Amino acid sequence: MLARRFAAATALALTSLTAACTDDYYYDRPARYSYYNGGYRQPYWGWYGDYYYPGTGVYVYDRYRAPRRWNDGEQRYWLDRQRGWRGGQFRDEWRGFRHVPRGYRR
Repeated sequence: MLARRFAAATALALTSLTAACTDDYYYDRPARYSYYNGGYRQPYWGWYGDYYYPGTGVYVYDRYRAPRRWNDGEQRYWLDRQRGWRGGQFRDEWRGFRHVPRGYRR
């Protein structure tokens, strides 16, 4: 009985601790919808391939933040994402830069 209570208390404590480490954005592969600002939608910024797009401009950035002009495929991808955005005005979004999705080359 005591072991069950201890296990339940430990699970509750771990859940509480990990909940404190989250924000409103779920970092995942770009093809999936992400939870942002109260709803599921695809953000207009993020990782695509090995490059990060901050949401404005014509440059994508590698993991060292070195810029290069986007190619035709990247341009189409990000402009499509911008057209689907319903979250307000576009601005530079760098908060996802440090969260390189698993499976991407580094």
